[in-house]
Amino acid sequence: MQAKVIEILTSLAGTRIEAEGKAREALAEEAADMTKGLTSYTLRKALEATADAMPWRLLMEDQSESEPVEVFVKLREQLTRQLIRTTSNTSTCTISNEQGRLKWDGVRRFLQDTDYLVSALEAAEKAAEEPTPAPEPAQPAPGRRPTPAQRKALELIAQGGVKRSQRFKGAIRVGSLNGTIYADTFEVLIREGWVSVDYSQTLFHGQPVELTDAGRAHLPA
Repeated sequence: MQAKVIEILTSLAGTRIEAEGKAREALAEEAADMTKGLTSYTLRKALEATADAMPWRLLMEDQSESEPVEVFVKLREQLTRQLIRTTSNTSTCTISNEQGRLKWDGVRRFLQDTDYLVSALEAAEKAAEEPTPAPEPAQPAPGRRPTPAQRKALELIAQGGVKRSQRFKGAIRVGSLNGTIYADTFEVLIREGWVSVDYSQTLFHGQPVELTDAGRAHLPA
């Protein structure tokens, strides 16, 4: 979180300081043109941009702390205290009074623009301090019930004589003397652990198939 906050602060500071530079250049260009008079609009834009950039310049120039986030938090606290104590300018110079007003407007904007970053830092700090809740014990999955076709296959296997076999390169089949057990049904019985196959026998001679206790539990007692 701190790295993200630093990235945002750097981007915002660059934007404000760049805007100040452009406003100053526009004022300097107007002042250099001796054929034209100075306008209050250009002067005001330069004063506003300078006031907006001032807190950001303080933030970027303050290297007293090793952690930039600490500098940011302390600067906000310092500017907040100054803003609370400040009073309106009462100079006889109108421009000086306006300059003072714009300065504190810039401070207010700085505090407003960065308020959400303080909230994000506080939330991250609180989350880091809170103990991680112990995971709830895993609950066993409810037992799956066989479909009517699967139950019928279980009944056929319970009667005995069922074998899994293959002749030459033909398909593997599950043979029963008492009915048909389809391959896809048999795959489900194996996957659910309801039947077992004697793989010690070859497919050519037939691999006996029997019910497991889990499979037998789905049949009437």
